[in-house]
Amino acid sequence: MSEMKDTDDQSPQDVRHLVFRLYDRAVDLIILGVIPLMLIALLFAFSEAVIGTTHMIPLLHSFSTDDTVSPDEVALRMLVARVLDVVILIELFNTFMEYARSRHIRLSNLLDLTIVFALREILIKLYAQNFSSTDLLALCVVVIVLVVARSIAARFSLSRDIPNRPVKK
Repeated sequence: MSEMKDTDDQSPQDVRHLVFRLYDRAVDLIILGVIPLMLIALLFAFSEAVIGTTHMIPLLHSFSTDDTVSPDEVALRMLVARVLDVVILIELFNTFMEYARSRHIRLSNLLDLTIVFALREILIKLYAQNFSSTDLLALCVVVIVLVVARSIAARFSLSRDIPNRPVKK
């Protein structure tokens, strides 16, 4: 009778362990599938920036100094946006790779990504000279708040409280 009770108690625990193992393996397979996709996306973004740059080289000497916006200037602005997009993709993929390695996402990584994205928006608006003062002020306030939050997150990092995680010395 005692043996039957022991097997009944272990059965739900075994099922739970099996479900968690299956979940962990499924997540591992998905991560392994997403990594090549991320590399392909990064390669395409980088190649767009390189191709845009090579198309801009012959046009560099033809920029005019009048007040009208030429197609060359629009192309150069698009090139700047593409290069900044590559930087954002790199930050996004770094955050994902951190999750793939440690199975958790640090707040500081997400804040870094958000800061880079907000700075991209500011740079694009400033470079295009297409902004209102309230939009620019709002984006600057967002960046300041994010940088303060990033500083606080770095100061009060809880890495020592996370189990099975080495503490950097």
